[in-house]
Amino acid sequence: MICPSGIDLEQLVPVNGNKFLFHYTTYSSALGILLSQQMRLSSLANMNDPLEFEDHSRDGLVFHGKPSNEDLAKWIHDFVEAVKEKNRSVRLASFAMDMPLNNPPKGAQDNLYNNLCKGWARSRMWAQYADKHRGICLIFDKENLIKAFKDEFKEDSCEALCKAVEYTNDLDPLKDALCKSCKSLLTTEKINFLFQKCQDFRDEQEFRLLLINKKLKDAKELVSFSIADSLCGVISGVNFPKEDRPSLERAVESCNPEIRYFSIRWEYGVPNLYDYAHSRELIKRVLSK
Repeated sequence: MICPSGIDLEQLVPVNGNKFLFHYTTYSSALGILLSQQMRLSSLANMNDPLEFEDHSRDGLVFHGKPSNEDLAKWIHDFVEAVKEKNRSVRLASFAMDMPLNNPPKGAQDNLYNNLCKGWARSRMWAQYADKHRGICLIFDKENLIKAFKDEFKEDSCEALCKAVEYTNDLDPLKDALCKSCKSLLTTEKINFLFQKCQDFRDEQEFRLLLINKKLKDAKELVSFSIADSLCGVISGVNFPKEDRPSLERAVESCNPEIRYFSIRWEYGVPNLYDYAHSRELIKRVLSK
């Protein structure tokens, strides 16, 4: 098993590119990932943006002119089948990235400003996806994670796409694409919309691993891939239960002893990370004196 080395979350936010990706989740889900060394891909039905889970069948339908009843019936049939195909065939995993420091203010290298731009420091995501700060943020080496994902799904029937999400409130291109053809929502043009979300989500700075496999027969069919060579850190939330800490440590150890385990603290709204093993060792030394 290979564990990425040189993890330095205290470094300045990179101007170009992100070395790490961050996945917020509940403790039970994190435990499953650690023990199985597998990450399960989600279906679109579990996403939060209406652009993803909405089937548009109640929108009054998008069409031009006054189609005949026969043409309208065919359009509706095609669209319903296209929605079923999309929900059946698409799986994805979502991660947060560091927020780029564009035109950083003077003193941006200071801990306060820099840490607030980190992918592990999204308070709203800790609250929403990580069980109100009681959950976990998993840290992945981006390059190794993408490689593992593409290696897992390199069959001819699969299309594995890895890309940052674009945030825009301009939905006219989506409407235009549906007007042109609704026989499939998985054409090259329409696949791009699976990497689009409304601006309301922009602070998540999401990066997606997206799988399209038309051989999948059901939207509930489970799909996963190995994270053994890409997981390099675990962060427990500020409200993580103390009684669960021993089992989390054992899970981290069983997954890979080289994985670094951090805890997060918020001091006057500023997030900081503490290497849990190192902090515990220091406490032992102090108490033994």
